[in-house]
Amino acid sequence: MYNPRWPHCLKAYREALDANGLPVTDEEGNPTASQIVFDVVQYTSGYEPVRNSSGGFVTRRQSCLPWGYRTSTGGIRNSGDVFEADYKISCPMFTTPLEEGVRLELTDYTHTFTGVVKKCTTYNWGSDIWLDNPGNDGRV
Repeated sequence: MYNPRWPHCLKAYREALDANGLPVTDEEGNPTASQIVFDVVQYTSGYEPVRNSSGGFVTRRQSCLPWGYRTSTGGIRNSGDVFEADYKISCPMFTTPLEEGVRLELTDYTHTFTGVVKKCTTYNWGSDIWLDNPGNDGRV
């Protein structure tokens, strides 16, 4: 279902690790990445999260997560610490962990660019992601 609050699409990539926790590299020695599939919380028509019989969220798996711009520059104050990020975006609520350093591929109406997660917070209406834009270096 199209939602004008989240009209764009993002894909996330985590560094691939072997069984010993070491980075997996390609034949040229460059680290490889694996795409993250998101567990997105489903909502009722009244915008309430759908819950299962044990009280947990009912989710669906998506490789492309809808998103929308929140602010083009900013920072937040968290427990007395201040951190800065280039962008803050909003998404539907998801339960998949998204750690700092995860690489994002963001597509909006006109172009695709990359970003790196600085922070991710999920709350009752959705999820916010703060990210830095390292430039459109073509890597995912």
